[in-house]
Amino acid sequence: MYSTKFSVGLHILSLIALKEEKSITSDYIAGSINTNPVLVRRLMSLLKKSGLIVAQTKIGATGLAKPANEISMKEIFIAVEGDVPLFKIHEDTNQNCPVGARIGAVVTHVNHQMKEKFNEELDSIYLIDILMDLDEQTKYK
Repeated sequence: MYSTKFSVGLHILSLIALKEEKSITSDYIAGSINTNPVLVRRLMSLLKKSGLIVAQTKIGATGLAKPANEISMKEIFIAVEGDVPLFKIHEDTNQNCPVGARIGAVVTHVNHQMKEKFNEELDSIYLIDILMDLDEQTKYK
């Protein structure tokens, strides 16, 4: 199972995109997420390195690095989680067993196929979709 970095990354990007001030600090973002500002700064650093936000030390985030309709969930996911397999494969199998000797290759292939589909789906959803959903949710409160 993955960590909460992806959902927290979405939270950070949404706050930055919807901010009304010129900049938004990690302390402010941490207050919204209800977490430690250090975690927020680490994730903001990853988002900045991936070209998703513009940020400066002590000033905070000053905006998205590109429009929300050009930032895919795949970019965000890879920025905060890395490009890792969907699940780990047990490697210490009994090579004298007919299944144990071959299961790793089979499961690796399945993992690869699932990751491709996962990435395709992530690549079809953009930050603007999240922002629009947030706007819809706000209307019904």
